[in-house]
Amino acid sequence: MNRSAADCLVLFDTSVTGRLSEGWASGVLLQRTKTTKAGPMLYVDCYPIWDTKTYRAAKTEAEQEKHRKAQAKLNKRNAEAKLTRLLDENFHRHDLCVTLKYHDGKNPEDERQALKDVQNYIKRIKYMRRKRGLPPIRYVYVIEETNGARGRRFHAHVVMSGDGITMDEAEKTWTDHIAGHTNMGKVMPGEDERKPNLASLAHYLLDDTKAERTMERDGKNPQRRAMKRMWNCSKNLRDPDEYATTADKKISVRKVQKIAETMNDAEQAEAIFARLYPDYTLVLKDDGKPEIEAKRSKWTTGVYVRALLRRKETKPPGKRRKSDEKQTPCRTRRI
Repeated sequence: MNRSAADCLVLFDTSVTGRLSEGWASGVLLQRTKTTKAGPMLYVDCYPIWDTKTYRAAKTEAEQEKHRKAQAKLNKRNAEAKLTRLLDENFHRHDLCVTLKYHDGKNPEDERQALKDVQNYIKRIKYMRRKRGLPPIRYVYVIEETNGARGRRFHAHVVMSGDGITMDEAEKTWTDHIAGHTNMGKVMPGEDERKPNLASLAHYLLDDTKAERTMERDGKNPQRRAMKRMWNCSKNLRDPDEYATTADKKISVRKVQKIAETMNDAEQAEAIFARLYPDYTLVLKDDGKPEIEAKRSKWTTGVYVRALLRRKETKPPGKRRKSDEKQTPCRTRRI
């Protein structure tokens, strides 16, 4: 029975630099390519399919205690990647990103009250939209709880539909009912050709080092704050992971070798992916190199390739595919 490396990705933690050594594909039968479309973005994950012997050895290694930290790091990365794809698919330019805060001394006593405050805020926005005949709200919210020198504090981030609702109205919907204040902004994907997706926003929402970095920047003694989060989303969001496709002949083992060995050459990488995905173009990093990762493992064979592409001609905001009519509910998640 042939097994996939998808559940052993924690082992792939070494970047490919230069040519692959002889025997790098020993035990690899083929490469499986997972393609996920999220808004204008295309996420490509290509990992090896091993023979049974190689899989068993890799699986045993992945379960060893020394990989626990690596697994935690991978879990965090996967959580950010999933939220990024969800944001890419469902939110567009000029949707709203709102931070809901409390005045000093007015913080909720517990997370239940903080959750109720956020849910009531969304209910008021829903009512406002319904009265104006606007489409149902789309939203993702993250509630953060911190325990530090200033005690137990809560605040929330909400990414939501911005059509028909001004930033002033979104702010007053909070401050007219809660002794607090807000930070307002707009979702702006695609402004920077090298950062066209919403990965930065997803990282910000789930980043557990924001508080420590802020204290250092303000010139105070850095302190580690205990932080925990829970996030939820509206049921009318389309989860792109539900519609991801896989193919075992899209990218061959030989092609993976070529990608891994030439991935830092933007021209060659673009030529390879242009043939694979003619309607998309590779996203470039700040240093001008293509957004491609090729990882090897110290414990097993094969190469795991991840790439990020962007559709050449994006659809106008608000125009949805027929498959969007199928709704995939999201459940509250703790991080």
